[in-house]
Amino acid sequence: MSTAPHIIHDDNRARAIVTAMALFAALCGATAPASAQQLACDDGIKAAFHPDEATTVVAVRAIKKGEELVAQDSPRPITMAADMCLVKLLVGPGFTAEKDKTARSWSEGIGIEVWLPTPANWNTRIRNYGGGGWVGGGHRYPDKIGSKVPALVNANMGYASGTTDAGQPWYQDGSFTFLSDGKVNVEAFRDFSVRAMVEQAVKTRALATLYYGKAPAYAYYDGHSQGGRQGMKIAQDYPELYDGYMIAQPALNIPQFGTAALYPQIVMKTELGFTALDKPKATAFAAKIDAANKRALAACDKAGIGFLLDPFACDYDPARDAAALCSGEAGQGVTGSNADAATCMSLKDAMALDRIWYGATPDGSYDAAQGSDSRSGKVLGTRQVWWAFTRTTAIGSQITGTAAGSVALALQDVRYTADASATNPSDIPFNNGSTTERNKWQELGYAGLADTVNKNLALQPTLFSNLGTDKADLGKLRDLGRKIIVYSGLVDDAIPPAGNVNYHERVAAQMGGHAEVQKFMRMYLLPGSAHSSQGRAYTVSGQNDSVPLPKLPGNANQTPTREQDQFFTALTDWVEKGVAPGEIALTSRDNKLSYPACVYPLRTTWNGGAVTQAGSFGCK
Repeated sequence: MSTAPHIIHDDNRARAIVTAMALFAALCGATAPASAQQLACDDGIKAAFHPDEATTVVAVRAIKKGEELVAQDSPRPITMAADMCLVKLLVGPGFTAEKDKTARSWSEGIGIEVWLPTPANWNTRIRNYGGGGWVGGGHRYPDKIGSKVPALVNANMGYASGTTDAGQPWYQDGSFTFLSDGKVNVEAFRDFSVRAMVEQAVKTRALATLYYGKAPAYAYYDGHSQGGRQGMKIAQDYPELYDGYMIAQPALNIPQFGTAALYPQIVMKTELGFTALDKPKATAFAAKIDAANKRALAACDKAGIGFLLDPFACDYDPARDAAALCSGEAGQGVTGSNADAATCMSLKDAMALDRIWYGATPDGSYDAAQGSDSRSGKVLGTRQVWWAFTRTTAIGSQITGTAAGSVALALQDVRYTADASATNPSDIPFNNGSTTERNKWQELGYAGLADTVNKNLALQPTLFSNLGTDKADLGKLRDLGRKIIVYSGLVDDAIPPAGNVNYHERVAAQMGGHAEVQKFMRMYLLPGSAHSSQGRAYTVSGQNDSVPLPKLPGNANQTPTREQDQFFTALTDWVEKGVAPGEIALTSRDNKLSYPACVYPLRTTWNGGAVTQAGSFGCK
């Protein structure tokens, strides 16, 4: 099987971005005539909206107040709070390198949905929303909804809201990244990494300006996970497209964390003799890790609140805990006393978990004495390739399933992807007809995986359109006066939070220190927050309502007020009123615990008082 890179000079996409940015400049410089008319929500929009030759209006749909719509990411309906106009666009060019129209790597272009409140309900603002994972969705299809829940809720609040499938329609399916001949789909990465978001910003603004007969007063980007990365990519390269950026748990540094996500399987194979292909053994090991997480909480939860305010400070080691090791097992300075076969660990189990918690190294080593600054993302540890998940984070899916897509892409060989026998039920295996062979990831060892991370990094400019999104120079954004709020969850179970801390630290080093960065970008680290666009807590005991989380738009908050949209309200106040955000008060859903989310580098801390009193917590 050939592994030669399929590199093309993508002049069409380069020209498309130039054209889009020229349109944006024209929109910003134009003044709507006094006689500008608002458009009706009907097929007249198809005739009226022609921003460029590449853009086609696929469908126009009038949505009535009270109508229930099912978004792409949730079966629970969203009740539309007002009449709405949904306009669907397709922006070419498509993928020219793929000739097989039945392949998932074939696409006619970028699908975009724009949700337009009625003129009477429009708040004169754009709030575009990002995608997640491998994105995709029904954006280009007249009879489907492609957007995620928060986009619909944003429209309920009065924002014009545009979303995109990032250039391909297969929801959360990474198959499009390989052409049907097995080579990397370079055109797709150009759209996925950056062009789709440029088109989303420009076409939403152009359509809103035409529909309402006037330009928006402000434009914002709002995105989570891959959507957070999408927004940060625009903030880095085209910051003029928005006035403010809400970036939640962003998938920055994909070449590192995405590729190193295979590391737990390498550790299990090397140290324990099995992988996720052996589901019974993998499931049993995952249960032991859950038990070890409970032991870590017991050792490190000084406040006694059921989760860790600062998991980076937790150095719990099951190899040194008699209660974690099986009865009679010789540990490191202790002898095991746990008689429960389902939860106790052998020394090999415990050291395997230590390796997984430490993160990938070229030789499987780990530094048991690693300090909290290193664990937190400020500096890599000894021989550490990248950071892993924090102690007390739910990593069971990393044990019972195999994440090998980034590995396969870095090696330019679809055979390294995992098939259904090696993944979790919620995962979508890569579909590619060039070969039936899969699970070649099993051939990699510690050194091979570390080398694969380096290959992924080296190929970013040529194959992957710098998907890593790690540019630390935000000088253009700063000089334009744009603002960014970022938050990361400290028990994020999809993206290791230390990587986002590391990016922030690199921006601070590049841009003159934290005080200077805080003039245009502020980050918050949220204890107990797992990975979710609508807010999801995680505690090892399952008492998730006990964790203070920000109030966010979503299924449970379909018509939020300013106070129920906390981080975004802080962003708009910063952009529109010049009020920089400080501490943001968070309260648990059971109303028993309150504390502040803090502007990094400050952290939420407990001062030793009664945890039922908000005054017992502060920012230090």
